[in-house]
Amino acid sequence: MKLDYLRRGVAAHFVKKGGHGMGVIQQAVILAAGRGSRLQGLSKDVTKAMLPVLGKPIMVRVMDRCLEAGIKRFVVVIGEQEGGLASYLSHSWYPHTEVKYVLQISPTGSADALALATKQIEGDFLVLAADTLPLPDHIPALLKKFEETKADMVVSVTPASPAEIQLSAEATIEGDWVTKLVEKPENPVGNQLAFMTYAAKKEFLGQLNKLAFSKRGEKELVSAIQNWIEAGAKVAYQSAPQRYHFMKDADLYKISKAYLDEGRDAHILSELPGSVTIIPPVRIDPGVVVGQKAKIGPYVYLESGSSVGEGATVMESLVLRNSVIPKGEVCKRQMVSRTNRISI
Repeated sequence: MKLDYLRRGVAAHFVKKGGHGMGVIQQAVILAAGRGSRLQGLSKDVTKAMLPVLGKPIMVRVMDRCLEAGIKRFVVVIGEQEGGLASYLSHSWYPHTEVKYVLQISPTGSADALALATKQIEGDFLVLAADTLPLPDHIPALLKKFEETKADMVVSVTPASPAEIQLSAEATIEGDWVTKLVEKPENPVGNQLAFMTYAAKKEFLGQLNKLAFSKRGEKELVSAIQNWIEAGAKVAYQSAPQRYHFMKDADLYKISKAYLDEGRDAHILSELPGSVTIIPPVRIDPGVVVGQKAKIGPYVYLESGSSVGEGATVMESLVLRNSVIPKGEVCKRQMVSRTNRISI
C-alpha cells in the first residue's frame, strides 16, 4: 500500500493512550525511509523495514528495544512505500504507545529525514535507524550515560574492522568524549565504528538545516554531529560489543539467529503432525503448513503462509511468507522467499 495521505514534512499520527517513560528522554525518532540498495531479492515483495525477524518487522524490533527501555512515544520517518508498516503499527503494536509518522518523499539522507521530524520532537530524544538493532541492554545504558554525563549527545560505538567502518562512520575518542566523527572514511585510522543509536538534546536539531549536500547527494547525521562538536558541543559515547546491522540479505538470518538465541520468541504457533521432528531453537508462525515426517531446526524461522512438504528437512534457514519447501527437499543455510533463494 503506497502512502498517499502524507505530504513532505507533514505528520499523521495514531495515539494509543497510556503512560510515558519517566526518564529525561521520553521520545524516539526512527528513520525508516532508506533505499535498501544492497539487498538482492528479499525486499521485492515487501520493503526493507517490513522484512520479518521472528514474526515482527525488523523496524518494529528496533522500536521494541526502545519500549523495553521505557520509551513509549515515537516519531517514524517513512518512505512512500511504507504503508504496510504504518498499518502494522496502528493495528498490531502495543496499545499504550504513541506513534507519529512523517513522510520523506526523496531519500536524501539521515539528517534530512530527522529535519522533517523536527516539529514532532518535543524534547531530548533518541534517534535510531530502522535497520540497526542494538543489543538488549544497550539503550538503557545509553540513556543512563546521557543523564549522568549531562552531555549534549551520546553516540553508540562498537569495535569494527576498517572495511566495516568504511561502510558506516568512524569515531575518534579521547577519554570520555568523542572528538571527531567521519562518515564512510576512505582510510579509517582507528577501530571504533559509530552506529545510529544516539541520545541527543533537542538543541541538536538546529544543526540540521545548516548542512550542505555531500558528494553522494545526501545530508548525513554524522556530518551534523561533527559540525556540532566543532561548535563546542560535548559528545560522549556508549560502547557496545556489537550491534546487528541489516545491510545485506544474509544479515537477516544473522539477526534472526541472534533473536532465537535470546529465546523470547522461539515459539511454535502452528499445529504440526506428530511425526514432525523439531530441533530447537525454531520459530514457527501461525498459519504454517508442515507435512508428515518433516524435520525442522535448528535455527529455523517459518513465516506465516509458508509450507514445508512431507519428509523435507529445513535447518539454519528462513522460509518467508508464501514460500514452499517441496516434499523430500533438504533446505540448509538458505533464505527462501516467494521469488528467490539466497544461500547464506
